[in-house]
Amino acid sequence: MSSNFIVKRICEHCKGIFDAKTTVTRFCSAICNKRSYKIRLRVSAMKNTDQEVQTILEKPMKSLQGKDFLSVSNAAKLLSTSTKMIYRMISDGKLAAVNLSVRKTVISRKEIDRLFEIKEQVKFSEEKIVVRPKVRDSYSMAEAQKKFKISEAGLYQLIKRHKISKFKNGWYTYVAKKDLDVIFNNGIK
Repeated sequence: MSSNFIVKRICEHCKGIFDAKTTVTRFCSAICNKRSYKIRLRVSAMKNTDQEVQTILEKPMKSLQGKDFLSVSNAAKLLSTSTKMIYRMISDGKLAAVNLSVRKTVISRKEIDRLFEIKEQVKFSEEKIVVRPKVRDSYSMAEAQKKFKISEAGLYQLIKRHKISKFKNGWYTYVAKKDLDVIFNNGIK
């Protein structure tokens, strides 16, 4: 059945205006129709390959989800971290693991899930703001050794034993004069 009217249409491929004999005509010519068809095939093929890549990437994660025990490398993949991070968590005691042999360390899936449980929030005590003494009111470590005639190791032991604060300024480490004077003038050792 033919029609006697002509409709102005816009080609879906080249966006040119053409005269169509029907209201459902989409392309101005067979060439535009073929080119559009090839583009649609290419786009659908790209979508299919993208979906295949996604399924391949998700497959190891899905297989790890069902396991009760994981190796260190599998645990690292599951948590999206490095194996060094997993070993550090094991050595810090944050993650319990079992050495089955020298080369095989196994982690329970429950231990990994336990990492994400909500724990009580640790309340930090308000720390005192320590005002650092000026350099002119401090001894460098070498000055303190010479003045009080004490060895380097002995001075460090005294500072550690009496919990004296020290600070670095550039290359040198300093200790407040008043703290060392109190210790050495009173004979406390």
